[in-house]
Amino acid sequence: MSKKRLLEMFRTEEKYLDISNWPIVNKSALDPENQKLFERRELAVSLYMEQKLTNQEIKESTGIDEKEIRRLIKRCLIWDDSTNIIWGFRALIPQKRISNYERKQTTSSSKQQNTNFNGAFTKLMNDYPVIKEKITSAYLRKTGRKKEPHLVRGIDIHSYFLTLCKKIGLCETDYPFNTADGGKRALYRYFKVIESTHFSSTASLYGSEASRNSKRIDSQSNTQSLLLYRPYQRVQFDGHRIDAMFTITYKTPEGDWVTDTIERIWLLAIIDVATRTILGYHISLNKEYTQFDVLQCIKKAIMPYTKRTLTIDGLQYLPSGGFPSSVIPQTEWACWNEFSCDNAKANLSQMVRDRLYQVVDCRINPGPAGVPEFRGIIERFFRTLENRGYHNLVSTTGSHPKDPLRNNPEQAAKKFEISLEDLEELTDVLISDYNGTRHSGIDNFSPLELMKQRIEQRGMIPRTLEPLKRKDVVFFTLHLKRKIRGDVKKGKRPFIHYEGADYKSSVLSNSPALIGKELTLVINTDDLRVIRAFLADGSEFGYLTATGKWGVTPHSLVERKAINKLKANGEIYFNTYQNPMVIYDDYIKKRSIKNKRFRNQYAEILRKTREEERQLETQKYVGGLEQPSIVQEQASDKDVLKEQVVSNTIKKPLKTFNF
Repeated sequence: MSKKRLLEMFRTEEKYLDISNWPIVNKSALDPENQKLFERRELAVSLYMEQKLTNQEIKESTGIDEKEIRRLIKRCLIWDDSTNIIWGFRALIPQKRISNYERKQTTSSSKQQNTNFNGAFTKLMNDYPVIKEKITSAYLRKTGRKKEPHLVRGIDIHSYFLTLCKKIGLCETDYPFNTADGGKRALYRYFKVIESTHFSSTASLYGSEASRNSKRIDSQSNTQSLLLYRPYQRVQFDGHRIDAMFTITYKTPEGDWVTDTIERIWLLAIIDVATRTILGYHISLNKEYTQFDVLQCIKKAIMPYTKRTLTIDGLQYLPSGGFPSSVIPQTEWACWNEFSCDNAKANLSQMVRDRLYQVVDCRINPGPAGVPEFRGIIERFFRTLENRGYHNLVSTTGSHPKDPLRNNPEQAAKKFEISLEDLEELTDVLISDYNGTRHSGIDNFSPLELMKQRIEQRGMIPRTLEPLKRKDVVFFTLHLKRKIRGDVKKGKRPFIHYEGADYKSSVLSNSPALIGKELTLVINTDDLRVIRAFLADGSEFGYLTATGKWGVTPHSLVERKAINKLKANGEIYFNTYQNPMVIYDDYIKKRSIKNKRFRNQYAEILRKTREEERQLETQKYVGGLEQPSIVQEQASDKDVLKEQVVSNTIKKPLKTFNF
């Protein structure tokens, strides 16, 4: 018989016409009599499927005629829902049941009481899927649109089950009312079915740990991780709240110096899966890290690394350590192919996804929510970092509130003045040393050694970022459209309004014909002083500068929105001649005295201002291309901020940390 005829006869997938794809049977587990019968069936089916003998020859060899063989083959090709494959040779086992019993009737007459209820509950569930759905939801403690009752005990679910049966019109002669226990035992057995078919949902009833473990599937995803061997083939990203307290020192409006703690802060890191090398990291001072923190971490992982100048006495870098971009020339501006992260909003924001697609040119692989095991490599790194570093500080909070390492961390942080700058130095050294320390998970190589060998000796050179995309600002650009405003009757020349500030240029001011037209703006969200504009047809229009003080002091989109919100709420006020950033900094500084959250914001202001002072002369690019020089007629405001930073930073002597 041809394969086409077999396909038409048994209506199965073509691959299952090859009996090598069928599940097999351990014959030694069968008793001798059943083993002989199984072997005859197996031989008959195999000869028939392989079409090597005629039907008569098969019957003479096995004693099984063609009609019986076809019945057996049909059993073998039945789909097994429990294993998601056909039954195969398993269906040839003597007395093997491959389908559930289907009952025909669930009622009993008043003359003759029925005592056999096999399959009655299953038939009831199949006949009334509404009952099945509601019982399943009740057992899993889920509420539907109609707010189903929240039931916990089995006896309560049974009462609910009987109520549902009455509502659909079942009477005393119908199942389950015609049984002694009202179908309770069958219902309890059905609970086991629910547990097997809704494993993760059932596990969530036993706590978050059970729910998280139930989502782990040790299959293709983990197997593929073991096969990754090319550097930059896949990276993992995550954030970790550091288990220690730190301080900032600042001057109060009354002129007093104060050292106080800030809220616990975040460490964001990107690790190469194949070599376990940390590519870059970023310390976020926000209560919850934001999309801009994620972009900072991505930028630092791609840009060439610069070693810090250490001020802590005795703290030094391991000679074998470092970061790839500073040790391996081929990894300068290197990009990865896949970005693995969790489902946090900051990680999957539109801006982060756009930058990963457009700049890094990589895939994004968000794992299932609440399952950190899918990013086990980065999670293991954070634990190593805590054990080797932060847990050894006197200001450590420990891994949990009852950790014996925890000993009044806030008081210790203030006593020893363990500052944010100390954290930055310590973190840089810890991660640099981690990259240069031998790792048992990678055959006792150090991460840097393994990456260097695979790139320099085995030729696994990663692709690098295009030169035109290598400006810092490319990672923080935002594209949007705005209409050109203006009114010839009131003498208002054309301008663009964005986030509480007007943007102008000499070209725009002399183009009244463009009033009402739309411009596409390319905005550097890290510095809103100048934005780049394009006409509707894509041609460049030029740069627009913010009017007033907004166009003098560097500030980010986050800061602009915060200032506008405070002004709208009446908490701060400024006019055209006042610098919003100076007023905002003073506002945060005053509230830092009593509020720890504001101290984090103030620490971020001090850190950013120090960086801006250092980069002010070199940062001349917006949108990846050179921008024109900004008017400096009000440069005195920069001096105010500079003096503020200097006056609020104490030059402390070198420290010694005992690890």
